[in-house]
Amino acid sequence: MPELVRTEPGRPATPPVAVSSITTEANHTGSWKYIRPAYHDRVAPCNAACPLGVDVEGYMALLREGRIDEAAELLAREHPMPAVTGRVCNHPCEDGCNRRHFDDAVAIHAVERMLGDRLLAAPLPQALPVTHAEAVAVVGSGPAGLSAAYHLARLGYRVEVFEQAEKAGGMLRHGIPPYRLPRAVLDGQVERIRALGVEIHTGVSLGRDVRWSELAERFGAVFFATGAYVGKPLGVPGDDAAGVWQGLGFLERCNRGEAPEVGRRVVVIGGGNTAMDCARTARRLGAEVTVAYRRTRAEMPAIAAEIDDAEREGVLFRFLAAPERVDEADGRVRGIECTPMRLGEPDASGRRRPEPSGEPPFCLPADTVLLAIGEDAQLGMLPAEAAERGALAVDAWGATRLSGIFAGGDAAGHDRTVAHALGAGKRAALGIDRYLRRQRGDEPPTDDLTALRYGGSGNLSSTRWRDDDPVRRVAPLNEVVGFESLNLNHFQHAARHPDRRTGNGAAYGDFGEVNRGLESDVALTEAGRCFNCGVCNGCELCLIFCGDAAIHPSADGGGRFEIDLEYCKGCGVCAAECPRGAISMTREAL
Repeated sequence: MPELVRTEPGRPATPPVAVSSITTEANHTGSWKYIRPAYHDRVAPCNAACPLGVDVEGYMALLREGRIDEAAELLAREHPMPAVTGRVCNHPCEDGCNRRHFDDAVAIHAVERMLGDRLLAAPLPQALPVTHAEAVAVVGSGPAGLSAAYHLARLGYRVEVFEQAEKAGGMLRHGIPPYRLPRAVLDGQVERIRALGVEIHTGVSLGRDVRWSELAERFGAVFFATGAYVGKPLGVPGDDAAGVWQGLGFLERCNRGEAPEVGRRVVVIGGGNTAMDCARTARRLGAEVTVAYRRTRAEMPAIAAEIDDAEREGVLFRFLAAPERVDEADGRVRGIECTPMRLGEPDASGRRRPEPSGEPPFCLPADTVLLAIGEDAQLGMLPAEAAERGALAVDAWGATRLSGIFAGGDAAGHDRTVAHALGAGKRAALGIDRYLRRQRGDEPPTDDLTALRYGGSGNLSSTRWRDDDPVRRVAPLNEVVGFESLNLNHFQHAARHPDRRTGNGAAYGDFGEVNRGLESDVALTEAGRCFNCGVCNGCELCLIFCGDAAIHPSADGGGRFEIDLEYCKGCGVCAAECPRGAISMTREAL
């Protein structure tokens, strides 16, 4: 064993190191290996988890480089209204974020909101050129309909939207209160879609003002996105008593500027986002509010932040409570009798099924009961064969059983979130483009859905469909990078930046926006917390750690690297040290 040599006092002892006095280029050590490293950009889990198919990692990487406008444009390629979802999305991308296993997930929603607001502040876009003879009709101007119109316009189609209400927006306008989604933000997003050349006809009802046959004659394809507005009854004795209201109808009235008289005590039945909106709105009308939910808080489908805000604003919760009877006097509600529940085995939803606990029932006093237990779609204007189990049956491209008719969002039984509706609209837009191409004798870019999805299972990507990705990829693989593939030694812990929130406006009847997001500079700092999973970002650690100097910058100067296989021994150090899992070790000749 060689003797240790201490070169300086206080420095660790090291063994002698052999150094060649001449070049070692003649020694082609690459012949020793049987495995070789290769750069492969893979898919970040946030991208795969996004219901819209947004390249989250891509715009985060651009923000890290200070290319803010390019990041906003990359976001806008897939997303028609980021200023909306930055405020109201349940952000499943953050549930997929690898950083949540390290400290806290990146606040993707706040960064998206910052970029969305930046896009809103920019001048309106110019109308896009119409490059196809066929026109497309969109029935419904909620998130699914507006998304389809946006992407169809970007694909070169003339689009007309038909909306029965007096203003476009659908559930975004009628169901979400302004303290969550200011109307100026929604109006701005709608106007930017209209500016692309999309015609939006409001106050027009299908069946009354325009016939179904007329749409089929005038348009090459129709996208049906009417949402789900018919509230479900409670189905217990007394549920027709005065003071028992559908929650969505209540929100619609309030969002029109009315202030319904709800009395001193309000009970909200349900555990979803509509229930939270009802509860927080009723608090702003001055009521004492209790939410009754038959499971526990852990099973509530509402966005966690909305539940937190409701609690902060004074809303009370009564969990494991199932309504059994409406207590009434002279035909008017005065309370709701509930049965105490407990959780049993999981049901089809994966959540534990509530079942009676055997404890005696109890009564929650109420002047008003708001029902937020779900809504059904109205499908009577379409042929019966188009529907299945209360929703329009669609395939992976959004096509119904009727030729040329597509559907998405709540009417098609998709997950009832804004993000899923927006994603369904984009997916159908690509499906309509594929259908119309075939009708005119053109081959679509691909029929391979997996190739269009991030990670093979996410939503379809418009950028992949058009094959015009502005972000350079290195031998891309449609494989999601897991947390175990990251080298965390090269990252430092950094706390997530919390959203700024106003005081308890509910106590003063304030319908102003509660969540103020992040300041632009803070949002950029938050974007810097992104690991950029699976993608080489030119950090140079592979070059630094290569013991054979076999890695060098690529000849095109694009900030990436090349491996000289004449000298690479296949030791795998570069792959092990890569912070982001962007280098794969593969067998020689494979």
